[in-house]
Amino acid sequence: MYNFNELIERRGTSSLKWDTVKEGVIPLWVADMDFPVFPELQETLEKRAAHPFYGYRVSLDNKASFYDAIRLWYKTRHDLPVDSRAILSGPGTVLSLGMIVREFSAEGEGVLLLAPVYTPFFEVISENKRKVVEVFLEQDNHGRFILDISKIDDALDKAGIPVPLALFCSPHNPGGRVWTKEEIAAFLELTQRRNMVAAFDEIHGDLAYEKSGAGIFQHFVSAASLNEYSDRVIVVSGANKSFNLGGLHISHFVINDENLRATMQNALHRETHHEGDIFAEPAVETAYRLGAPWLDELRPYLYDNILAAVQFLNAEVRGIKAFIPDGTYLIWADVRGLIKQRGCGNVEELVFHLEEEAKVKITPGSIYGKAGEGYVRINAASPRELLMEGLKRIKDWAAGLPLMQTSPWPAAELLQ
Repeated sequence: MYNFNELIERRGTSSLKWDTVKEGVIPLWVADMDFPVFPELQETLEKRAAHPFYGYRVSLDNKASFYDAIRLWYKTRHDLPVDSRAILSGPGTVLSLGMIVREFSAEGEGVLLLAPVYTPFFEVISENKRKVVEVFLEQDNHGRFILDISKIDDALDKAGIPVPLALFCSPHNPGGRVWTKEEIAAFLELTQRRNMVAAFDEIHGDLAYEKSGAGIFQHFVSAASLNEYSDRVIVVSGANKSFNLGGLHISHFVINDENLRATMQNALHRETHHEGDIFAEPAVETAYRLGAPWLDELRPYLYDNILAAVQFLNAEVRGIKAFIPDGTYLIWADVRGLIKQRGCGNVEELVFHLEEEAKVKITPGSIYGKAGEGYVRINAASPRELLMEGLKRIKDWAAGLPLMQTSPWPAAELLQ
């Protein structure tokens, strides 16, 4: 029903993904999908935009319909009953994480991270004058990250400062790990034992696949479902990744504990966040009420993209070992062999040459902390023809082959 192979020009639309790279470069970097939203979602935005007033917004039903759409989504997609009272509307995910850092830790205190991890986790800690307490995640033979509670305990013992807060990425970005219920429970037992609050970024939660790097199905489990630890847990999520709405800058919290929720509600008021903009909440509500068929078609397309990309990289590009994620549309790949093979000093130099010479942009793993050095993250959420052309350019560059002159985006005939 939906055409995910369609190539649509995005340059000149203030696209971070496309308008920050040179003409002819294929961007496989920032977590932004190259698929148009489903028609009803576009119609919702067009209908509101057609009304010629853009003044201050108020929810006529006190957000009841918006919260009910979120509640129904959790119930139907994740079999998780959520009380509407547990839901709060927030700004973009990163801004929401920053608010949590300010509210549940003090300047000079530590915040726990499991690295490599999404770059803004580091930024919301350091820019708020807190200290990063970083624990490196190990990988198994399938490239899946492993949660080692004893290692985390040891790092907290050696921190030398209070660590009242942990930020946890679930599913994991950049590694694509979907954590089990047992792993999440073990982590929350640690936070309970140490009197810590745990903030879970679950923005990729709708993108867990029916197979994984280990050849098994790993169902996404929200931390909000572990009621015995509700006094520890703040969930931050949203429709941004599932429906590619990052430019609308909206998220939501799920906080089952009344005291934690009251604290977060006071923080939202103190930072004067009362309403989303006039487009954001209607778009999210439409996504959650009408978007399931679109997402159900998108997920297998994304997974097939991932399989094709990982198989191609591992078979065709010497010096790369790519891993199949449990979830997300992000591929984590070990490029230490390619760095050495091409005489690059580090992964940043490798990525620079790929963008300048191969005309493909991917993300250096080093931006996700020291644990990401020697790795890259590749975004597979593009029409397959575009994705595979980008990977072919990596192959040709890695082999030292002459590179073809590329026409804009990426070949003129694709847009005819």
